[in-house]
Amino acid sequence: MPEGSGSEGYRAAVERVALFSNVPRAVVAVSGTAALRVVNGLASNDVKDVPFGRGVYSFLLDRRGRVVVDLRILPVAGFERDAADPGVQAFWLDVPGDALPALMNHLRKYVPPMFAGHGETSVAVHTLIGPLAAETLEHWGSAAGISFTRQPGELAPLEATTVRSDGATALLVRREEIEGAGFDLYVDPAGRSRAEDRPLRQLEGAVARAGGAAAVRGDWEILRLERGLPVFGAELGTERLAQEAGQDDRAISFAKGCFTGQEVVARIHYRGHVNRHLRGFRWTRDTLHEARDLVGAELRTSSGTGGAKPVGVITSAAHSPRFGPIGLGYVRREVALAAVLESTDHPGVALHVTELPFTHK
Repeated sequence: MPEGSGSEGYRAAVERVALFSNVPRAVVAVSGTAALRVVNGLASNDVKDVPFGRGVYSFLLDRRGRVVVDLRILPVAGFERDAADPGVQAFWLDVPGDALPALMNHLRKYVPPMFAGHGETSVAVHTLIGPLAAETLEHWGSAAGISFTRQPGELAPLEATTVRSDGATALLVRREEIEGAGFDLYVDPAGRSRAEDRPLRQLEGAVARAGGAAAVRGDWEILRLERGLPVFGAELGTERLAQEAGQDDRAISFAKGCFTGQEVVARIHYRGHVNRHLRGFRWTRDTLHEARDLVGAELRTSSGTGGAKPVGVITSAAHSPRFGPIGLGYVRREVALAAVLESTDHPGVALHVTELPFTHK
């Protein structure tokens, strides 16, 4: 593997399969007689297919069209049983863990209790990433007596299926194509004994037999930067308009009915533009000891003069074993791809603006 070997977990995620246990995400349960309609009025994407097993990635926006939180809207484990009953409306909101307070505040503000209730759950997320993820899950099922309502390999991106083991249920969701090959397993440990955790230990064994490895959060950070994926708290937040992040195709429906922030989103889409865009950055490894030193750095044109105006900011950065030093950030729309910028804090570092994702280079 070029540009250094990387950690064992990172290599496994690229070449075979890696298991990320207890991913730092939070799952909120929503249910009620009009739960789907209420959430559809908040989400920037269309949620109509969620009860039938197809999740969606979406933003929740404020009235200014700015991102309160990004999230997945998913069916609950066992949804197949309830899909034919229009009176049952229950689903999960899966958000980055540090976005939970923002989500709960938004729901308290906009979701009338008479139509839908909501509450935090103890659901934990375990993620498999890599080209052997589906095969590993199916081998796990055969060896551990796990049953899938649909086989993992049959699922389209963001489709879900229920997993059953010794009477307990979990939800399995295929990751989006933009995220790369992999699956997320949603398990509720509430009321489970240590013996009932055996399937997860058997999953670890299945990963090992596939030549995979356990991975850590730092591995995931590199993988998501390589794919140009924005995250809450770095590239996404209330200081950002929804369309600045370049996720329109996966996060916004321009055909659905009204949702909070839609007026701003539609005006930008049909009659205007955003002034900043999410871009990738590359620089020479030897010019900066730690990539993270650039995070938060203000950018200016590399003009050699001290009076150059700021044109952007670096939001995330890391050393990729495959692509070398890489980062994400926002630049003004007049900054062209392949432009060379510099940081006000590190004027000797030439930052090359590049299209995303790096994995398509």
